[in-house]
Amino acid sequence: MTTLNEHCEWLLNEVDKLQQKQAHYEDRAFLLSLKSVINEQNERSEQIQNELDGRLWNHTNW
Repeated sequence: MTTLNEHCEWLLNEVDKLQQKQAHYEDRAFLLSLKSVINEQNERSEQIQNELDGRLWNHTNW
């Protein structure tokens, strides 16, 4: 399970606020999809950071 960084958390909260204000289904659906994209990007970012850490600390490549 990935953890949300503070920027991602803030962005998701802002999207939630916007979603609650929307009267049209299409707008709410778009914002819901946006939240999925934000979560996916956060997960990929965490994976890339972990891969970089692993490569940097691999003593066989020093």
